[in-house]
Amino acid sequence: MRVFTASLNKEMNEDMYTLAMIAGVVAVIAFVLYIWDRKTKGEAVEWLDAGKLALGAGGAAGGIAYAVGAEDVAEAVTTVTEKAQEMFVGKPEF
Repeated sequence: MRVFTASLNKEMNEDMYTLAMIAGVVAVIAFVLYIWDRKTKGEAVEWLDAGKLALGAGGAAGGIAYAVGAEDVAEAVTTVTEKAQEMFVGKPEF
């Protein structure tokens, strides 16, 4: 029973790590895009708004990834990454 529980906890920890990474990456991207948008418009950066936007975007992304399933999201990201790398590296096929 202990071995089963340990393996279940390991799988849950890996899933939570994946979800946290997705949420973190989306939050950072949203934060950077907000600051870039404000700077290109010549407006002042509202740091509280930037933080709220980042937390909201990260939370939404993490929730969507959880609802879809971490394994499916990780597989989709891997597939998209491989296809994007094929576009820029190697011989194109038509």
